Amino acid sequence: MLKQFIPSESCLRCFGCCRFSQNPSIWAPAGFKLVKDNDGYACEKLNVKNNACRIYEKRPLDCRLYPFLLVKKDSSLQLGLHKSCCFFEEKQPALVDIQTYAQYLKNRLNTASFISALRKNPEIAADYQENVELSTDLKEVFVKAYLPRLNKLTLKDKPRIEGYLLKSKTSLSARHFVDIFIWKDLFQIFWVIIEDALCIFYQDKIGMFMMLPPLGKFKPTVIKKCFEIMDAHNQNSAVSRIENVAREDTAQYSRLGFNPKLKDTEYLCLKKDLIALAGGGFKSKRSSCNYFVKNYRADFLEYKDSYYQDCLKLYQSWSRQRKDRHKDSIYQQMLEDSFLSFQTALRYYKRLGLSGYVVKINRNLKACTFGYPLNKETFCVLFEICDLNFKGIAQYIFREFCKKLSGYKYINIMGASDLENLKTVKLSYRPKKEIGVYNIYNTDRRGFKTRISTD
Repeated sequence: MLKQFIPSESCLRCFGCCRFSQNPSIWAPAGFKLVKDNDGYACEKLNVKNNACRIYEKRPLDCRLYPFLLVKKDSSLQLGLHKSCCFFEEKQPALVDIQTYAQYLKNRLNTASFISALRKNPEIAADYQENVELSTDLKEVFVKAYLPRLNKLTLKDKPRIEGYLLKSKTSLSARHFVDIFIWKDLFQIFWVIIEDALCIFYQDKIGMFMMLPPLGKFKPTVIKKCFEIMDAHNQNSAVSRIENVAREDTAQYSRLGFNPKLKDTEYLCLKKDLIALAGGGFKSKRSSCNYFVKNYRADFLEYKDSYYQDCLKLYQSWSRQRKDRHKDSIYQQMLEDSFLSFQTALRYYKRLGLSGYVVKINRNLKACTFGYPLNKETFCVLFEICDLNFKGIAQYIFREFCKKLSGYKYINIMGASDLENLKTVKLSYRPKKEIGVYNIYNTDRRGFKTRISTD
């Protein structure tokens, strides 16, 4: 039950409520018919002779709320006030009383029973009308009642998500369950199916975004719903974005009024080139490999769980070496963030279906590498961690790893994340294909609402 803002005796004296000039009317309670009444219409539950409601004790939520209203405006839910109500014109209640009651409603509406009622009857919330004064934002209520329920990602979801990923025809590193799951200790990861499209959301203290676009048939309505979900969870709509959109898919977003922004470029190398290291273009790589083979007695071994702790120690040592060489704050933060993903990848190595190898020198683990298949012709190298005190070890483990990858034409060595030094290293492997990776930002859209309503 909701306590009534307007005394019932005031309502009985008023001949405005429950009567409407049009049929249908946006002011009518959801699910009720209107009947002819003199020059207008009345609610079917109104006794027009005594102006009393026949179901007063069981009247619906939108009737109990009046003169407050639930209003949908700009993908949000607001508590509105219909000031044309006779009670307001007559009594002119104090602003503090209105505010106190509005806060009371906000608290009551954010309870399980009311959320359930709104889910069952979403039409209770009407579209914004200019004669309604908006008073209170109901973001939490909107998320719970009007947006799809988000599922927290677990390993049990792997088969279902892979079913969508396998339909993807790109060779982008983000289009694999491994690259989705390994960030679970840095972000909360959620998924939901919207109109047969798989939508995956990442959330941290800054806000919510999508690490990759909806997987399934491209539908403007799905894109709209995804931005509604993100905007509802974000204080700043600039945070709302869809990352890792393939270049070939950007035209669809452009037609919706978005201006896709280049995020990164991923590099695909021919596996045979990385194994042979032939010709002048690979002279330095070949020389480094030869130096390593000549000067160190190394064992190249498939990864196993007993190497877990040694790999973590190696990462921390390698990270310190990288930080000493590169003082860029963004790069240093990336190293710290990547450690969490590296740790997760190793912890779930077998269940994620990763491939990995290590290099041992004098029985001490000095390098490791891991990756996963993107499709039948492309394999992605996810991590390569080496003790930089051993000249040529990086080139050696990369070449030997490629030798073990049978059946693939290309090796995706991922992007450079706007780091020029890293980009130089990637390009030194003479990639044969470059894949542009784009972001779609909520704040960078023109005509989205207009276009989407007509598609």
